[in-house]
Amino acid sequence: MIIKNEIPILEYSTETEGILSPKEAYGYEDGYFPKLCFMTFFGEVFKAFGEKYGGEEIGGYYSEMCEFPVLKISYGGKEMCMMQAPVGSANAVSVADYLYSNGVETIVCCGGCGVLDNIPKGDVIVPVKALREEGGSYRYLPPSRYADLSENVIEKIEITLKRLDVPYIKCITWTTDGLFRETKEMVDYRRSEGCKTVEMECAAFAAVAKAKGKKYGQLLYSGDVVTGEGNYDDREWYNDMTSREKLAHIAIEALSDC
Repeated sequence: MIIKNEIPILEYSTETEGILSPKEAYGYEDGYFPKLCFMTFFGEVFKAFGEKYGGEEIGGYYSEMCEFPVLKISYGGKEMCMMQAPVGSANAVSVADYLYSNGVETIVCCGGCGVLDNIPKGDVIVPVKALREEGGSYRYLPPSRYADLSENVIEKIEITLKRLDVPYIKCITWTTDGLFRETKEMVDYRRSEGCKTVEMECAAFAAVAKAKGKKYGQLLYSGDVVTGEGNYDDREWYNDMTSREKLAHIAIEALSDC
């Protein structure tokens, strides 16, 4: 059934299968990938972890943009796969569907974010739900304001953070497709709703997990300041290698407990 709306992005099909499915597109057997999947947006961390944990390439998501290999590793006595996360909600939903349709049950992902408050650079942030101001999530869930992340995965992440004595904050994150449309008035509006961070994929990943009955959790670290107060400050967040590697270790450690 098609749920119609004057605004096309809010229209939704209740049919669960697309004309082309990830299984048909890639020809994998049922349960091909391990049930646990670690994802990171950090290319240098993906490469380093692949080498450190003896990553074996077992598949890949292919597009005109580039190839995203899937590696099989062992961590904490658990077999899992790992993949570099793509940027943007359209890419995120396609990759998440690809993984969940081919055996993955739980994904824990780590990445950076812009902050809407004066949160120190590198601080660890755990999103609990994502405001859906992007396109990808609306292809997997009916229209709603938020997409919730998996409570039991959030719990595992918090247990890991406390065990490692790493301070963190929990928050609502604002997921948007419009990198250059984060205006001062929109930032103020999102802050009034309780959002403390902004990024481009969390709602999309969470929506696919919810639609397919799977699990998703995410860790972020505080990057550029997007408060609209004074000049924009990127704080060279993309060069904060210490925070990136630390966050990845927390994410994979939490995943091994799932």
